[in-house]
Amino acid sequence: MTNGQTVLKKQPPINNTINISIYTPIPPYLYRQLSPIIATYLKAFLWLFLWAIFAGQALASDSFRVISQNMHRLFDDVDNGRKFETVLSTKEFRKKSTLAAQKFIVDFELPDIMALQEVENINTLNQIIHHIQQTSGARYKAVLKEGNDVSGIDIGFLIKSEYQIKSVKQLFKKNTLVSSHSSGKSPLFSRPPLLIEVCKQSNCITVLNLHLRSMRGMRSKSKGHRVRTKRLQQASAIARWIDQYQRTHSEQSLMVLGDLNALFPPDRYIDVVGTIIGKPDNRNTQLSSQDLIQNDLIDLTQLIPHKKRYSYIYKKNKQVIDYMLINHQFKPRLKHIRFSQIDYRFSDHAGLIADFSW
Repeated sequence: MTNGQTVLKKQPPINNTINISIYTPIPPYLYRQLSPIIATYLKAFLWLFLWAIFAGQALASDSFRVISQNMHRLFDDVDNGRKFETVLSTKEFRKKSTLAAQKFIVDFELPDIMALQEVENINTLNQIIHHIQQTSGARYKAVLKEGNDVSGIDIGFLIKSEYQIKSVKQLFKKNTLVSSHSSGKSPLFSRPPLLIEVCKQSNCITVLNLHLRSMRGMRSKSKGHRVRTKRLQQASAIARWIDQYQRTHSEQSLMVLGDLNALFPPDRYIDVVGTIIGKPDNRNTQLSSQDLIQNDLIDLTQLIPHKKRYSYIYKKNKQVIDYMLINHQFKPRLKHIRFSQIDYRFSDHAGLIADFSW
């Protein structure tokens, strides 16, 4: 302070620069030299990464998944006036169709071709498609033709939209059962087999979806003969068709799958599976089947490990009654086949799942 005044001394300038030393194992002059090399390797890695993604997508496009699933009498909420039809409430139908969509998305991972049994009509399939698309974005097309079942259950397909459906044909709808124990003209097939040919680009397969007469009533004194006769005539009609188809379509890939309601080895009445394959075993059966197929089919379900080879549980006995058969000309190569676990909220049958590649 001078003469009562405060004198401020000039302060040295503040240096705002902060020097930080960062340790690096690479000397600065080497880093400058390596930078272009690192950038080159990063570009190469990026291109390899992108190539791997596109190559993986291309490889995946050569693979496809086929399933067969009995839907356990899945009806909709519309009364169509059938005597033995089940009409669900709107809430219950929405619950069941949503659950089906979730199973197909999560557990079955959006198969390319789904052969379904015990679905009421095209509306039922379209509701499942709607829920699949809402949840996953995947698009499917429904295929179904009305059959002869008194309750209205039918056979159908869900096919991914990128596949071309070249043809759809229902077999044996007007065929009748020939039996002395049957009065009138009773349909041979309550659920007539449904045949489709689907293609993706130049790759095509023909798929025959079956849901045959159940074993219920085979031992009945009053109805047993009729039931056994019907099962034999169904299997024989299909076998004759397979043989004729293979003669006229010698290069075509044929798959026969679905709920055959039959055991392998056969029950003591008739060998349904053996008849359809072309190798009937009549040694221990009451009714004998003819060998009607020149070029036998191959049963892919026999490739599933024995402990996991079952699609239905009857009185605590694990059974195979759902099958997937192919002809020797079948061009796609099997990668894997298995049965899903039975989820009784969804169905009393396991799903049969097979992956193929072209």
